[in-house]
Amino acid sequence: MANFIKNYLTTTDLVVILITVGLITVITLVAYTLEKKVSKASPFFIRLGEHIIESALLIVSILLLRQVFTTINHGYFMTDAWLYANAQIAVAFFGILILNNRLVELITLAFPFLYNPALNESRFSGPYMTLFFSAYVVMLITVDYAYSHKDEMLISSYKYTIAQTVFALCWWSILWIDYHFNPYKIIISMIFFEIFMVIIRITEKRLRLSFADFKDLEIKANYDALTGVKNRSSLNTASKELFQEFSEKEETITVAMFDIDHFKKFNDTYGHEIGDEVLRHVAHLTERELMADNTDGPNGQLYRYGGEEFIIIFKDKTTDEAAEVIYDIRKTLKDIPLFINGAKLNVTLCFGITSVKKSDASTKEILERVDGYLYQSKNNGRNRVTIEGNTYTYDNLKIAFEA
Repeated sequence: MANFIKNYLTTTDLVVILITVGLITVITLVAYTLEKKVSKASPFFIRLGEHIIESALLIVSILLLRQVFTTINHGYFMTDAWLYANAQIAVAFFGILILNNRLVELITLAFPFLYNPALNESRFSGPYMTLFFSAYVVMLITVDYAYSHKDEMLISSYKYTIAQTVFALCWWSILWIDYHFNPYKIIISMIFFEIFMVIIRITEKRLRLSFADFKDLEIKANYDALTGVKNRSSLNTASKELFQEFSEKEETITVAMFDIDHFKKFNDTYGHEIGDEVLRHVAHLTERELMADNTDGPNGQLYRYGGEEFIIIFKDKTTDEAAEVIYDIRKTLKDIPLFINGAKLNVTLCFGITSVKKSDASTKEILERVDGYLYQSKNNGRNRVTIEGNTYTYDNLKIAFEA
């Protein structure tokens, strides 16, 4: 054991371990970044692109490890076989757990047939054939189980350890067929592999916690704590991006601003806690209606602008189309009233609606215009909608867009 450690745990080996941990870090960062941007609801080609990127990252990581060993060992990448194999096995197994697609699983299962001297036919005949196919079948079952239970395994240390050990034993059995390593050294290599994976697991856990902390900060920075909808800071960012899109592509964008009629009366009569409940009720039902009957995503994005004022941004909708959604929001509020201590609260909304125009010089100009329309609704008796300067009751609004 002492001679093995002296011969194989050199400074070069430590450098390779650091490189491998670095690759694991990159894979994790890419996986979590793509996870934020792509979901199961994303279009097929977007999800396919994510799978291809993740698979390419895994292949590049394996090739990079091979190149590092080839360079270190003057053209012979299997000189430090125990370290090279452990590094490759660790990256491949980690990729199955952290990269969320079947293509990575298939690539991992193809590795035993792709690396040199994988095409050596001796492994498929004679005394080694049974060992090779037995090891490969066990590897296939282990990989499929690890992929199918990845969330559970990332939490359960003992399942993670068992799966990684079986996976490594299968790989070492296949490598032994090709290179006939000393079985004693394989046992020692397995011990170092377990240590290797402990280091990687600690790294992955720390990265996962860091991402969780970052996500919490992102939620606090971009979402309103009371209602749970996006806040004014998020609106400022989104509105600038949308205005830029409109300037470049001339997409149809409609902006609606609304507030709760006589909101101060709720606070004065029932207290601020009930006022907060009214805000949550309105925000929840509005978001629900924006999500209704639309498989392509929400009809619009809701933001809390401040106090009892909210803004909805509609992409690819005209003012008339936005007005139909707003009518449905008002209907939902009427059909699902808020009851406080047995008393029914009559919650109504005033809206201002405008579309982004070529003449708009800034988002500030758009918001000032829609704010003016909102106050036009309030000044005309509340519980009304003003579209580009024309004020309607909700009943008249329905007649207008049905005409």
